Amino acid sequence: MRRAFRIVAGVLGVAVIGLTLPFAVGTFFSDPDQIHRLHGVAGVFASGLLLGGSLLVCARKPESRIGPFWVAVASGVASTLAGVVSGDFVSGGWFTAPIALAILIALHPARSALLRIEGIDVPTALLALVAVVPAVAFALTQAELQRNGFVSDPHVEFHHYSGMASYALSLPLAAVAAAMLVPGRRIAAWIVGVTAAGLGLASLLLSDYPGAFEPVWSWLALGWGLAIVIVAQLGGCSETLEAA
Repeated sequence: MRRAFRIVAGVLGVAVIGLTLPFAVGTFFSDPDQIHRLHGVAGVFASGLLLGGSLLVCARKPESRIGPFWVAVASGVASTLAGVVSGDFVSGGWFTAPIALAILIALHPARSALLRIEGIDVPTALLALVAVVPAVAFALTQAELQRNGFVSDPHVEFHHYSGMASYALSLPLAAVAAAMLVPGRRIAAWIVGVTAAGLGLASLLLSDYPGAFEPVWSWLALGWGLAIVIVAQLGGCSETLEAA
């Protein structure tokens, strides 16, 4: 069971990174693809790191990396919700998220420990809470663009609007996962924080591209991500949970 989980999680993690990183790099070297730069970079952080990176961390030490596993689950839930709201659940391939989650949960070698939560880190949970409204508002806007957009729009064709909706929803959900006091919480918090900061920074540097956050929200996303990391470093994680 443990070996099967490690293989599946590892393969999925590598696949997610392999699908996002080359595309993002390509947008900086191909003129026809440059309109997708923000979407590509956002995918590296909110899909490649948040989901793919979390899965690779879990694959290495499943029993002591429960936090990153829940971050991966949060990312999958966000993808599922975004796909449904965008009317893109099947055509965008988002239906694969709940299937993959079900398989990973079924194979997890410490499945009985997944819900063994010792508590909630309040500062991280509060940060997750304040992100809910702006994340949902942005996600709904992007979902509408995907749902009502013209097929001739390349961002609709490549499901980038539903992707951005997924990325937005994943931030507060993943922060909730990072707030749970379980083994590997500090790693989970770092993954979430770097993802949010990366999205904010990408939106600032690529502000003229479709999908970028408004400047004020870009700065807030950047600060929010840094706050997640700082809170984790300043004492949100117990030694016992991080020693494994």
